[in-house]
Amino acid sequence: MENKFLIDLSVKYGLDDQQLSKVADMTYQLGHYEIKSREFQRAATYMCKMKLVDLPPEELLEEMKRKGFGGDA
Repeated sequence: MENKFLIDLSVKYGLDDQQLSKVADMTYQLGHYEIKSREFQRAATYMCKMKLVDLPPEELLEEMKRKGFGGDA
């Protein structure tokens, strides 16, 4: 992925390629499709900051929705 935001996120939170792909995928599933959008970046950053990346996908999505980061998915 050659997006500056995703690269910065990877470096800041020490994510490997698989984790970074999961962050992007989970954020898409929350209904945020544009990487450059504020909503996408807020959700992805929160996911990393709160160390939710290693949760199983269902739990991660549930927690993100509970915190108001999605619901259309």
